Amino acid sequence: MPGIYGFTKASNDDLEALINLCSEMNPNNNYVQDDLYEDNFICASRTHLGKVGEKKSPLSFNNYKIWVEGESYNHDEVSKLFNLTSSGLGNLLLEAYSKKILSKFLNKLDGYFCAAIYDPENQKIKLISDRYGMRMLYWYCKDNHFVWGSELKVILARKEVDKAINKKSFKCFLDVGYLLGEETWFQNIKLIKPATILSFDLETFQVDQLYYWTWSEIKPSMLTFDQAVDKLGLVFSRAVEKRVHQDERIGVSLSGGLDSRAILAVLEKQFTDHPGTAYTFGLPGCDDIKIAESVVNLTNWNHEVFYFNNENWFHPRLKKIWNTDGMLDMTHMHGSEFMKDVSKKIDINLSGFLGDAIFSSSYQKDSSFNDRKFDNSMSKKYFRGHLDADFIDDFYDVNHFEPLLYMTRGRRFINMSIVNSLSFVEQRLPFFDNDCIELIFSLPDKYRFNNRLYSKMLLRYFPKFFSEIPWQKTGTPVSISGNNSLFSRVVSRLVRELKSIFGLNSSESFTDYRNWIRNPVIANELEQLLDPSVALYANFLNQDFLSKYLKPHLRHKALDYSNKILRAASIEIYLRQLNERNFLNY
Repeated sequence: MPGIYGFTKASNDDLEALINLCSEMNPNNNYVQDDLYEDNFICASRTHLGKVGEKKSPLSFNNYKIWVEGESYNHDEVSKLFNLTSSGLGNLLLEAYSKKILSKFLNKLDGYFCAAIYDPENQKIKLISDRYGMRMLYWYCKDNHFVWGSELKVILARKEVDKAINKKSFKCFLDVGYLLGEETWFQNIKLIKPATILSFDLETFQVDQLYYWTWSEIKPSMLTFDQAVDKLGLVFSRAVEKRVHQDERIGVSLSGGLDSRAILAVLEKQFTDHPGTAYTFGLPGCDDIKIAESVVNLTNWNHEVFYFNNENWFHPRLKKIWNTDGMLDMTHMHGSEFMKDVSKKIDINLSGFLGDAIFSSSYQKDSSFNDRKFDNSMSKKYFRGHLDADFIDDFYDVNHFEPLLYMTRGRRFINMSIVNSLSFVEQRLPFFDNDCIELIFSLPDKYRFNNRLYSKMLLRYFPKFFSEIPWQKTGTPVSISGNNSLFSRVVSRLVRELKSIFGLNSSESFTDYRNWIRNPVIANELEQLLDPSVALYANFLNQDFLSKYLKPHLRHKALDYSNKILRAASIEIYLRQLNERNFLNY
């Protein structure tokens, strides 16, 4: 994945050390490599796709330097609030820093980026995350060494880095499916917090962190339900529009859900003369593909369909485990094997990332959670005791439990699929538009419960796309989705299970990992990976995944241990590449 990186220099460091990091961030030389920066104290650089954001780095202002990966959508507007005169995100961040209003400027900024500022006069390095922290940026500080990078592997490439393993992270990954908070596989490497300015002092070697925005800044509104429906339609449409420019090759990863369809509905309405490419992944005949085709037929967009089978999913994902630093289970990489082909059609994807969780409260399974702060009882329910109590700090001081889930499950799990695609295609996330988030969390939770608010907005603003075309989740249009009873959902799930047991594809499923694992070639490779007598995972996990999960899964068609098997395989592949460095033949 492209991004920013750098380190404070040791006494024997020179530019050659930075070149070594460049090779980690750009192993196949398929990214744009910015100039390498070096002075007496730091080395830094950036790789990128060359499709969005700053064209080169570092940028300079009053002797300050900045490296930015990503972009913002309102920096010109925000600059006027503070009488700034620079142009471009990077220069504006430097001007705001020079005028000591960086925190205030960032507080209003709507974007998807991370950045590093170097202040040689005051001997400071500032790392910056966007408001929701969705652009990954990791950091290390120990024994007077400070290293940062958009990938773990670039930090691990520094010989002075203490690579002590964080053993508890493996159990968390297996139990929950992802890592939590700022944790990584290593005790001393952390992920930057969202909405944060992290400062490193080159003289004292101290690290300070501050939030430049918190969820508590969102105040309750007095909007009625009907007024909220109207306002949501307006702010969402603006969110999509501000993320599109006429000279870009835009795409939408279109499924049978509501979120990607809502984005396409705005694009079709507002940019009729600028059609893009929608693309869909799945099994032949699955509902996702059929619904996506029905949607695209209402537009003048192109539609690319990519089909999974039991042979084309496994091997392409192996290297992507290393690309995502082992923090994305290969089960959830569906579609990543086709991204190189997708990148031939588009440069930027508008993602429906977490749209259902924000607009329709899909994380909210119990109305008793309405208008409540996240607490320790919820932590046990969602994270099985793996989330430290001190993680729930003032950043989440708001009477809604979901923001913390966005910054954990959303940021550390679902977002890693977005990260996985950034090697080929840039991403924009309209549902994480500041105005959308601020509107949603100014409202009572009951407005969104059971998809009330979202479905009303979609039917009012985009009836052509939602009044008759079904929603994959329910099999019916959103106008009547409320009629889907719990009993009918249970029966539907049972039918899918029975079809899978007998090797039949359900139209509701777009993958079939349960049976794909039984492919003899893949089964044999998994057996070799998970054999505890040679597997590296055995050093950290007191489990035998071969005997407990894989062998029973292969023997009995009624069993489905695919989730456990592929999570363990993901860990093992990452550990072997980390240990051997040529395991995946890079």
